Amino acid sequence: MKNLLALFLFIFPAFTFAQPAYIHHEKGVQKLKNKQYAESILDFDKAIKADATYFEAYIDRGRANVALNKNDLAMADFSKAVQLNPKYAPGFFERAKVYSALGKDKEAIEDYTKITQVQPDFSDTYVYRGQLYFKTGQNDLALADFNKAISLKAKNAEVFYQRGLLYLAMKKTNEAMKDLTAAIEIDPLMTRAFFERGKLYATQSRQHELAVADYSKAITLKHPGEEVYHLRAVSYTALRKNEEAIRDYSSVIEMFKSKDPEIYRSRGDLFRQRNDHVNAIKDYNRALSFKKDDAVILTSRGQSQFALGKGKYPMAQQDFNKALGIDPDNVNAAYGLGQIFFENNKFEESIASLDKAIKIKATADAYYLRSKCHHKLNHKKNVCEDLNKAAEMGHPEAKKDVITICGK
Repeated sequence: MKNLLALFLFIFPAFTFAQPAYIHHEKGVQKLKNKQYAESILDFDKAIKADATYFEAYIDRGRANVALNKNDLAMADFSKAVQLNPKYAPGFFERAKVYSALGKDKEAIEDYTKITQVQPDFSDTYVYRGQLYFKTGQNDLALADFNKAISLKAKNAEVFYQRGLLYLAMKKTNEAMKDLTAAIEIDPLMTRAFFERGKLYATQSRQHELAVADYSKAITLKHPGEEVYHLRAVSYTALRKNEEAIRDYSSVIEMFKSKDPEIYRSRGDLFRQRNDHVNAIKDYNRALSFKKDDAVILTSRGQSQFALGKGKYPMAQQDFNKALGIDPDNVNAAYGLGQIFFENNKFEESIASLDKAIKIKATADAYYLRSKCHHKLNHKKNVCEDLNKAAEMGHPEAKKDVITICGK
């Protein structure tokens, strides 16, 4: 009896240690689900030690290594898994994702293609391969894959979203709009789809009210980054909702510490439109600190300096001259100089600047101001010629003056 007891005590520890591979694997899978990646790997190691042909353990250990950013180890595990079972699609699928993350698009596409051969109804394969085809400029192949994925799994928001982006790249805006809308209908929380559809509304159909609604939804859903606020501000500006636009530009500046000169220039323009030239100039100064010697920003600052009165004319003149030095075809800077010279009673110089502005781009304002210069210099013929041109272009004061001065 004692001998039997001793034999049992000798065998029992060995029995408990030598558990089947699937037991260790199941323990590892549970830990993997709980995001205990390092601990799960220890269990997968035991499963593989118990059965070196256990390909599922290699795949799950690879997944744990991916989570730990150990892509080299993950790649080795996935490669071993597909070597052990060349017809097991998840092995190729996981390896393809690692290839893709490493920028090895060709190898990833090859693995996805292998999956289509062993498991042709695996819809995610076509979504991922389609994205890589799209990325590498193979749009026809990408479209075929997205179409296939949709035929296999019609309620997949991601594939409609991806195909929508592809249609955008192919300039098929109607199809893109339908797909982005389909993605939103399937997944009403898909922030990216609202954002892209908002851009499409704004840029393609000029439906800025709808664009604002989509941008607002994207913001509610915590869309990352400053672009959504910037674009909503652009749409608000198009709708002449300047205060809302200013708030969005301010959000970009305050929340994201933006160093984009365009943000400051745009907000400065809105301040200038409401005659808040002090704040406009502050924004133009900030914009110029990021983008020195920008002709458009210099011109805008010059216009605000001019609006603040004669005390600021020298600074405005300096901005206009500098802008023209950078861009000789800057019509607004040339016109701005014409205004300054006129206000300073330098009518000949004003005419020279306005001649330049009109040569660049004829406007009713430029013709009208030049007519006033000619009037000051008693150039009667030139006065009427310019007034008539300004009137033809719709200038309201010119229409009146043509009658009173030129008798027409």
